Amino acid sequence: MSEPPEQEDFDKCFTVFDGSSPEDVSHARQLWSSLSLLPPLESRLVSADIRQRLPVSRTQHHFQNIMSKHPVPQPPSVPALRQRREERQRYVAMADQRREILALLGRQREQRIQKELLSALDCWSDKTRHLKTF
Repeated sequence: MSEPPEQEDFDKCFTVFDGSSPEDVSHARQLWSSLSLLPPLESRLVSADIRQRLPVSRTQHHFQNIMSKHPVPQPPSVPALRQRREERQRYVAMADQRREILALLGRQREQRIQKELLSALDCWSDKTRHLKTF
């Protein structure tokens, strides 16, 4: 019994569930449809994570819009320059004061260490004198 050529092609492409109950056929179709794989990323025509187009050149109108949004800065006025100079002088004075405070703290630390060393040496000499008397 020879099948028509169209039927042979049909059988090659599709799975036929001969002799199965309609419920089994339905479950099998659901299984096979859930297992169908997506094509690999390389075979897709468009990919979301790859830029497909080159950047478009900007028009002169676009640059004019940008320039209108960001006006050219004007040179600072005389009062603004004076205020900047005063602020700078205050910051320099604060920096000098900070350096002086740090130097004072350093000197006080050195003095404290010297006093502690003298105290430790004095205690050590008292102990040795006390030991010699026995």
